[in-house]
Amino acid sequence: MRPSSGIVHFPDLPRSPSFKQDQVPSVVRCHRESDPESELLRNSMLANTESWGCVFNSFEDFEAEYFAHLRIKMGHSRVYAVGPLSLTAAAAADDSGLGRANPNKNSGANVMTWLDGCPDGSVLYVCFGSQKLPNRLQMEALASGLERSGVRFVWAVKTGSAQQVKDGYGVLPDGFEERVGGRGLVIKGWAPQVLILGHKAVGGFVSHCGWNSVLEAIVAGVLIMGWPMEADQFVNAKLLAEDMGVAVKVCEGDNAVPDPAELGKVISESMTKETPEKVRAKDLRDRAFAAVGSGGSSSKHLDELVKELDQLKVGRK
Repeated sequence: MRPSSGIVHFPDLPRSPSFKQDQVPSVVRCHRESDPESELLRNSMLANTESWGCVFNSFEDFEAEYFAHLRIKMGHSRVYAVGPLSLTAAAAADDSGLGRANPNKNSGANVMTWLDGCPDGSVLYVCFGSQKLPNRLQMEALASGLERSGVRFVWAVKTGSAQQVKDGYGVLPDGFEERVGGRGLVIKGWAPQVLILGHKAVGGFVSHCGWNSVLEAIVAGVLIMGWPMEADQFVNAKLLAEDMGVAVKVCEGDNAVPDPAELGKVISESMTKETPEKVRAKDLRDRAFAAVGSGGSSSKHLDELVKELDQLKVGRK
C-alpha cells in the first residue's frame, strides 16, 4: 500500500487499483502502531494469508483474478469460492421473514402484491443496508432524484432512534409520499430484500454496495446503482462498475450529497434503456447460477473443501 497525494495505490494487486485515502477500509486506514488492539487486529488479518485455507462467499467468474492472486500469495490452492450463498434455500427462507419482524406492522406487508401490478423491469429498489442511515440532506436529494426520475420505486428506509429522527436521519421530506403515490412505495423498517430483488418487476437497485447486497443483486440479475459509503463498499463498487461493468456509480461517500437533477437523470436513463451494464448484469446472474449448479465452479470448490477436511480428520486418527 503506497499513499501519494491523498491517493492510496496497491501496485501488487491485480489491476493495480487506487483509492482515495478516505475510501480505504477503516480497519486499514485507522491502524495505529502505538495501539495494542489496533496492532492485534492488523496482525490477525495479515495472518489470514498464512492460514491452512480460505473460504469465500463468491464465485470464480466474479473474482477469478483475485482468487488466483491469493493462491499465489498463500503458496497453495486451498482458496475456495463456494457462493453465492444467497442462492441456498436456507438464505431464501430467512429473507422471507422467518425469525424477523418489521416493527412497523403496516409497512412493507403489501410490497409483493404492489410489485405484481408493475411491468417487468420497471421498478427501482432503494436500500442502504441495516447499518447506514442517510442524513437529512442525503434523504432530501435522494427523494428529489426519485421524484424527478419519473420511475417506479420501492424505498426501504431504516428506522432510526428518536435522536436520529430528531436530527433528520432517515426522515422523508414533507409531502414526498403523497407526491409519488401510485408509483412509489416506502417501506419503513426491515424489507424482504431477496424477494424484492428477485421479483420480475424489479430492474435496478440503488445500493451501498455491501457484500450481501451485491451478491443478492447479482443473483437477481438487476443493475446496481452504487453509492458506497464505508468499509469495503468502495472496493466492491470498483469491482462492480470498473472491473465487471455491471453497475454505475451515482454517488460516493458517507456524507456526500448527490445533485438531485443528475441523480434523477441517471436513474431514468438506467431504468428505461437497455444499457451494456444491464446486459452484463444478466449474464453475470447466469454465471452465478451455473457456479452453484452441478459441475459448476462453486460446487466443485465445496466438494474439494469437504474432501480436504475429511482427509485432515482421517490424518488425525
